Amino acid sequence: MRPRRVTSRADLAEFIDLAPRLARTRSEQDHYVPLFAADIRDWFAGRGWFDEPVELWLIDIEPGKAVARVMCHRSAALAAELGSADDSVPPLFFGAVEAADEEALGAVIAFLLERAGQVGASRIFGPVSPLPNVTGGLLTDGVDHPGFFDTVWNPDFYWSTFAAAGFDSWGPAHTWEVPVGSIPAARATAVAPAEWHRLGLRRRRVSRLGLRGFADRLLPTLNAAFSALPYYTDIASEQLRSQMQGLPALMDPDLIVDITGANDPTDAPPRCFALVIPDPVPILRRHGGRLGVRTVLDLLRHRQTIKDAVLIIQGTDPCHQSSGLLSLAIRELNSALVAKGYRRLRVTFIAEDNPASAAVFARSGGRQLHRLVFVDRTLLSSPPEERP
Repeated sequence: MRPRRVTSRADLAEFIDLAPRLARTRSEQDHYVPLFAADIRDWFAGRGWFDEPVELWLIDIEPGKAVARVMCHRSAALAAELGSADDSVPPLFFGAVEAADEEALGAVIAFLLERAGQVGASRIFGPVSPLPNVTGGLLTDGVDHPGFFDTVWNPDFYWSTFAAAGFDSWGPAHTWEVPVGSIPAARATAVAPAEWHRLGLRRRRVSRLGLRGFADRLLPTLNAAFSALPYYTDIASEQLRSQMQGLPALMDPDLIVDITGANDPTDAPPRCFALVIPDPVPILRRHGGRLGVRTVLDLLRHRQTIKDAVLIIQGTDPCHQSSGLLSLAIRELNSALVAKGYRRLRVTFIAEDNPASAAVFARSGGRQLHRLVFVDRTLLSSPPEERP
């Protein structure tokens, strides 16, 4: 098997189409989570928020016939967060991995080792996307459960193949699932106006037209709440706006919680927030991750029939942590889920070293769904053969 750098529009289309093609071949089209084709095109074109250019590679079993793909990138900011700041060359990060079988994935790993040697990287880390923060990972357990929006999914041979190649696990985490019908009543009772008044708090409603304003308010709290995490790099306002561009067409305003003080200014950052959306992945699968006109129309047409919701992110300003705000936010969220007839809430990426966040969903009757890790391998240092 031979690596082939994506250099043309035809190569790019092949890279994008490989994921749904392999999913169909293995009858996994109801499990896999497509990347947005627009993001992949931006990586190819050098647009985005990453530090250095992204490389897209296909692995051919014969000329012009790909059986695997991988993306390689670098990030000094993420390297510093992961404790690699002293290295003269940042780690080689990788993501967007798709492979037909163990042999094809072994060829991806062999290529990553070769590429790391070529650029002089002393560490390989992934799967991770070139965004301001770590998104990605690799499932080690729970692969029988389908993936959902803003998470990952892979066949069960991925982890064993990386482990056999000498990669260690890093940052184990779980996704969670909360069946809405089994949420205890006390955890799904909306906060009454008198309780808001007594606590000196209020909930700001977020409309589709007001989503950009919410993003602007959200940013300081988001960065402050996650700054202590070992993988988090601060997000700029234009980055957050870009990542939330497609939400107005899909969002359910009742599922976005923005809590602030009763006398705080209108544009004050939230003291606590939760960003939840109806899960669009079943529709995105049908379109292979392409968010074109047909996909948007499909999303709008089926918006009222989507009964699974995904908690993308939640956080509390460190100045207001341990004050019960998160419990209020979860009550508001759960109440809306029940009232709107949602079937289940799914929660992305709670690290095993963050039991407090996991307990929030356990108290709502939730359970762990998938276990995921990042894979990490330290290499012997060697002078680079070339630069990307």
